[in-house]
Amino acid sequence: MNKPFITQAQLAMYKYQPSSKYYGQSMAYIFASELLDYSKVNKFIIHEAIQWFLNRRISNNIWKIYFSDESVAYIKILELQDDSSRGIEIKTFDFNTNAGDVFG
Repeated sequence: MNKPFITQAQLAMYKYQPSSKYYGQSMAYIFASELLDYSKVNKFIIHEAIQWFLNRRISNNIWKIYFSDESVAYIKILELQDDSSRGIEIKTFDFNTNAGDVFG
């Protein structure tokens, strides 16, 4: 992936532009929604999709992504599936939360 599927600037436009379908939503929520839409038509490696954002590896299969509106997204990479692909689970928060409480 040579360029991000969405940028911080695009997230900000979606969040603050009154005509946007995401007006007033957190950047983490917008990121998760757009990543889901992107994944429906594109195959990608999740590490490449998040490299453009401030992120931190929490454990072997969980990453935390930080956004400028202080919201966060946690991405969990699921076990290998029969077709050699992996699913992901995303949880978003409007605030910075304790990583241990996210996926239980």
